[in-house]
Parts: sequence; structure tokens; C-alpha cells
Amino acid sequence: MNKNIFILIISILVLSSCGLMRKNIKTENYIDTANNSKELVEKINSQNISPEWISLNSKIKINKEGKETTISAQIRVRKDSVIWVSVKAPLGIEVFRSMITQDSVYYMSRMNKTYFVKAISHLKEVVKADISYNQLQDILFASPKITEKKLEFSSTPFYYLKSENNNYIINMFYRVIQMELKESENKNLTINFKNYKTFTEVDNHFFPSQLLIEVEADEVFDAEINYTKIEFNKKSNISFNIPKSYVEIN
Repeated sequence: MNKNIFILIISILVLSSCGLMRKNIKTENYIDTANNSKELVEKINSQNISPEWISLNSKIKINKEGKETTISAQIRVRKDSVIWVSVKAPLGIEVFRSMITQDSVYYMSRMNKTYFVKAISHLKEVVKADISYNQLQDILFASPKITEKKLEFSSTPFYYLKSENNNYIINMFYRVIQMELKESENKNLTINFKNYKTFTEVDNHFFPSQLLIEVEADEVFDAEINYTKIEFNKKSNISFNIPKSYVEIN
């Protein structure tokens, strides 16, 4: 797999406690408890955020086969439209840029002066999991949707939901703090949403400042993503102009 594409997906994915909370949180809104999976999913959905824009600056550590890589990434999302990513080396030089829409994946390497445009199905080849644009967007919003109809429910000490292939752990504020997606015995993606904080820009909803990602597939790796700046509903500049001198690759 192309190493830069691997880094791209880790960059944008962009997870077990409720973490740091501001003192002005009104916890009385969360005192009532969920007694079954249906009630719990309804409460989770009520706490999910869905901003028109989100801007995330991040520091990312990737560990693969005992080798650690550190990069910086700027991530911009326009709801239901585009996910834009710029990845930079430690010295601030842009290594590559990518843009993902509902139907396509765009990528260009500043180092090699190459680019490609592929169908959105290319995401599955890269992350070794069946992830759509909307699922990726929901993960970046820290609001993964739970759509399974048959779910096992338990509530000690956190809330737990389990289906045939997927597992979820939910905190007392009805935010998902861990999701585990299993495509097969040898393909597993786990995302931990960590260190939640509150943001007035999205009605005092909670949002994590750190994601921990583990991938077990043909390749095994993990990543730690720390958000250094988080902004909601602020229109961002999204630019993806491929220079004429760049060479198209497969």
C-alpha cells in the first residue's frame, strides 16, 4: 500500500473516559438513564454534533512495525460535501494534499509531483475496512451513527452495545468513547475517542481532543491523533489545484 495514502487515512480518521470538562456543564441534562438499546441509541443521537464546518489542526504519531512517524495535519470538513487534508513534515513543508468528496478521492504528492483521482471505493482498499464518506465524516465529527437493529445492551460501568460485527462503549454523557468494527476475524478497526471537552459553538456538546486508532488487517498499525486546534462553523479555505507539471499515477 502506498505509504502516503496510509498516512492520509490515519490523518483524517479523525477517541476512555469523558476527560476534561468545563465547570459550567449542566449535568442535570444527563442524570436520566437508558434502560435498553433503543433508548440508548436515541440519547446518543441527541448528543451527536453535525456542524456545517469543522476545522482540525493535529499532531499525529503513527506506529507501524515498531517504526514511529510524526506528522502534522490540517483537516477541514464541509458537511456532506468535502473532506480536505494537508499533511506536513516536521519542518512545516507540505508533503501531500488530499480531498475526499461523496464520490471521489483526490490526492497529490508535493514531494514526487504526482497525483491521482479515484472513486470513493478506494477508501476501502486503503483502510482495509468498508468505510463510506458519511461514516468517515461522522468519525471526524466524533458522532458515529449506530444503525444496527439487533444490539445487546449492558450498563456496567459504562454503557455497552454489541452487534454481530461491531461493539460500542458509551459514557454517561451519551458520547461514544470506543467503537470496534469487525469485517472478519483478521480485519478489525478500533477507534477510541478521548479527552472530551465542551464547545459553546455547538450548543455545549462534547468533542474529543484525542483519537487513538488501531488497525488489524493485512497490515497492523496504530496512531495517536492529538488536536491542537478545533473550530466549528467557521468557513474554511479549501484549495486543491493540481499543477500542470504533475504526473498522474495509478
